[in-house]
Amino acid sequence: MITVNVCGYDSMHKVALDRSYPAGYEDYTLLLIKTESFFVKGDKTIDMPPNTIMIYGRHSPIHYGCREPHYNDDWIHFELHDEDTDFLDRLGFPIDTPFVLPYMGTLTDYSKLIVLEKLSTHSLKKEVINALMHALLYSIANQLEAESRSTNRNKYYYPMNELRMEILNSPYKKWDTPELANRIHLSISHFQHLYKEFFGVTCIQDIINARIKQAQFYLCTSEMSISSLAVFCGYENELHFMRQFKKFTGLTPTQFREIHRQQDSQKTFQTS
Repeated sequence: MITVNVCGYDSMHKVALDRSYPAGYEDYTLLLIKTESFFVKGDKTIDMPPNTIMIYGRHSPIHYGCREPHYNDDWIHFELHDEDTDFLDRLGFPIDTPFVLPYMGTLTDYSKLIVLEKLSTHSLKKEVINALMHALLYSIANQLEAESRSTNRNKYYYPMNELRMEILNSPYKKWDTPELANRIHLSISHFQHLYKEFFGVTCIQDIINARIKQAQFYLCTSEMSISSLAVFCGYENELHFMRQFKKFTGLTPTQFREIHRQQDSQKTFQTS
């Protein structure tokens, strides 16, 4: 059984960050870091790129941060119980050592669901969180295993993956395919071909999916108006946002929010 004590999704820091806890914590700490960061181990400072994963062990000294503003991460404090006491060892995770993975999108989706479940009140909350934590950690392990096997990856994979992570982590920006292709010195057609080959979707689809996912999250967790949310998610006008949201979800933003509220109310009623 894996339990979560506290957690956060898409935590933003507008100023440089330097966090130090020499005695560590009673539980494990998982960080999914979407921006550049640094870690201090003893007298050594390690600079890390976006898409860095860090799992601090229980009571491990913690010291990390970023030198520039706009640090962004997901974080989970968790504990391992019973048959899962050695779960991290079985998966072969590096503990207290940061490592980089090529794709953060699925991982942050899991962390978002974990945060939402942590805020819920239904009777199976612990079981759902346990299942989501297993899925998250298995996904990390799968990427680690795949990375260890990949020796002949296309030379454009890593710069394009880094660019993709930037898109998925900041869907609100005005992304432009010709500009993106130019950033890694590719023709537009070659860029589009490689993007679909590497990630299974087109660049435009990725941008839209990331914006819709972000909109869904804030529709469920905030009282932001639809017009404000449209701008927040990168749309120039509310009507375009509403049409695209309905095309991909089958619901208007208002309908989506109302259904989520009704489901939450039902969960609360069932457990009260």
